[in-house]
Amino acid sequence: MSKLVVIELGEGDLQQQGFPVTLRIMEDGKPYETSITGKLPPNSQVEESYVIWRSHYRSLDSLMRLEDEDSQVTNIGDRPPNPIDECKEAGQVLIDALNSWLKSSSFSSIREKFLQKNRTDEEIKIILQTDDYLLRKLPWTQWELLAEYANAEIAFSPKNYEPPPGITHIKKKRKIKILAILGDNKNIDLEKDREILKSQLPDAKIEFLVKPKRSKIDDKLREESWDILFFAGHSESQSDFSEGLIKINDTDSLNLKDLRSTLSKAIEKGLSLAIFNSCDGLGLAAELSTMQIPQMIVMQESIPDVVAHEFLKYFLKAFARTHSLYLAVREARERLKILENGLGEDLDQQFPCASWLPVIFQNPAYKPLIWVPHKYTPKLRSLVAASLAVASLVLGVRHLGLLQPLELKAYDQMMQLRPDEKQDPRILVVEVTQRDVLDERAKDKSLGSSSLTDTTLIQLLKEISKHNPRVIGLDIYRDLPVGAKPNLDLEKLFQENKNLFAVCQVDHPKNGGGIPAASFIPKENLGFSDVLLDPDDVLRRHLLHIDTKSNSPCTAENAFSFELASQYLYTEGIEPENTPEGDVIWEKARLRNLSQNAGGYQTFPKIGSENTNSDYKNFQILLNYRNGDTAAKSDNVTNILNQNSSLLNSMEDQIVIIGVTDPSFNRPDGAVDEFQTPYGGEKMRGVYVHAQMVSQLISAALGERPLLGVWAWWGDGLWICAWSFVGGLIIWRIRDAIPVGLGISLAIVILSGSCFLLFVMGYWVPFVPSLLTLTGSSGILICYSLYKKSKINA
Repeated sequence: MSKLVVIELGEGDLQQQGFPVTLRIMEDGKPYETSITGKLPPNSQVEESYVIWRSHYRSLDSLMRLEDEDSQVTNIGDRPPNPIDECKEAGQVLIDALNSWLKSSSFSSIREKFLQKNRTDEEIKIILQTDDYLLRKLPWTQWELLAEYANAEIAFSPKNYEPPPGITHIKKKRKIKILAILGDNKNIDLEKDREILKSQLPDAKIEFLVKPKRSKIDDKLREESWDILFFAGHSESQSDFSEGLIKINDTDSLNLKDLRSTLSKAIEKGLSLAIFNSCDGLGLAAELSTMQIPQMIVMQESIPDVVAHEFLKYFLKAFARTHSLYLAVREARERLKILENGLGEDLDQQFPCASWLPVIFQNPAYKPLIWVPHKYTPKLRSLVAASLAVASLVLGVRHLGLLQPLELKAYDQMMQLRPDEKQDPRILVVEVTQRDVLDERAKDKSLGSSSLTDTTLIQLLKEISKHNPRVIGLDIYRDLPVGAKPNLDLEKLFQENKNLFAVCQVDHPKNGGGIPAASFIPKENLGFSDVLLDPDDVLRRHLLHIDTKSNSPCTAENAFSFELASQYLYTEGIEPENTPEGDVIWEKARLRNLSQNAGGYQTFPKIGSENTNSDYKNFQILLNYRNGDTAAKSDNVTNILNQNSSLLNSMEDQIVIIGVTDPSFNRPDGAVDEFQTPYGGEKMRGVYVHAQMVSQLISAALGERPLLGVWAWWGDGLWICAWSFVGGLIIWRIRDAIPVGLGISLAIVILSGSCFLLFVMGYWVPFVPSLLTLTGSSGILICYSLYKKSKINA
């Protein structure tokens, strides 16, 4: 927190009366917390010392901006050294006299309170409130007390002022606007001023008026709004310092009171700071103060051309970096000391008292100005380049499959966020539970590793058939008779019931041999049970068709689920049709093969063992689960056989799937018939996976639920690139840190919501790559903007 110290010097003089003094100290923006009075006694030595110093200083006019062309000396070596030394000595006498006066006993209460209330590490803005023009001419910046306060600076203010309309700091949505008037340039280099303004403030909008007519200045100030008014050229003050004039061109001078109406209008429209980088500016400050301008920087005396340029350069660089006008003037003044001692680039040149010259005038009704520079905005071509570069990089990484694990996790998250759907009333599951298996083994010791004997299975199928289901699916491998002896009745059941379907396995997970079905089962009533597992062992895809291997004991080409759904829809008069593009049209559903590089899948794993072919050579779609639990109602074998199940009354015209759910039971190949789903948690038994698949196909064909699909590769690419441009646009259009953070956060929310909404509608669109491009392009442009800003403020 910075401090504001106001030292009010009342009516008086240096010769006889002295000056009453009031000290007020407060934190910026808060009421005064300290107020104390004191007095500065009369001291004629201060005035006499000033008059002597001023005489010596003005004798060096060949160094100043008001010099005559014929008498101009560019190097102090062309003059005797005595005038420089004498000016320095007179300056030191003046400083000693001023500090001796400020140590007067009647002023000690002010001094002690200042030391007590202000820490040396605080930023302190000191305003000297006085209408005495001689006091304004004194080098207050050389007050020895300020040597202990590196972040303190002094400004002047009139005693009478009014709160002006306008702003309290330079902060615009647009660029900072500066009206720079370059007036009469006789014997001085104003192009240097132009170069410094352009180089130090490249992001500001600067309009230069070179040797303008008064009407041009008047028009610009009235017709447009400006933040800063800058003048470089020749200027001078009246003898009483109440007025000043500037030379605006080779022939015309302009008294600021002639622009009173125009300047007052400009101040109302936001003119916040006037900088007169010209000689003898106290009269200009006095005139502008009556117009209630917030702040000014003027020169107390005539100023050498070199000093004017160096001050402008140091001040603008510090102001843009520190954001505080007071600290910027203090730093620029300190850096001018190198010119006082001849330690600049030209060691022979000395400019005594150069660091005294710049002074601030402040309207106390205004909070001291803060420079908040217009944030560096990347150009449109930078936005396009960064967005395309990030999108290309992400697309390349995605194509290599490096993002696939993350995309699959995002897929699972969206699957879990979807609301669960009701069970499909068309599908019923008959479970072979652990109790059923134990009962079977108690009846027949020859059961071995099988679940049901042929006798029990026949009884079960006959009982189910009594209730006229439309389709019966047997998700139990039956390659050999089970029980004490073969039972021909099972063969007869399959031959007589065309709506009875069984399973086999094309690829064995261990040796690729597969699992056959019984030889008496017709091929048209047979479907494979093979499923597709992703590298993380999660079942997300639905395999519909396989180009059967010639050496496989399972000859089924279509999935078990596909056969069950086909039979059900066939009884509805609906049959699948193949298209020239390789798609399958099934009434209201279009099944598109999920090929390689589709959606988040950039590298498919194998179907079974490492010896099998890649997945993408077969027909597959995404599995659109109804929920993470079960897709159908169920009951166990015992209840069905005992006619003690509510399912029996609802089997007519339905699909009944029989499968083993005993957690201790393994398939003939030794594998556990359960699978990890996108919902996480407990694994899903195979019979319920088939129920999910059958439900998906029937619901899609009847137009009840959408299939999950992906866009073409170019659609994904455009989507990813679009979000890369969104990230760039946020940085391009928004400049402040908090709004940028909010903008990026909002964009992420919109991206997440859009991806989820499209997922619910049946489209799996890239989320992870889009998130990477969104944050990546914005991050690169932020870094680039910070880099450019650091170069600007360096």
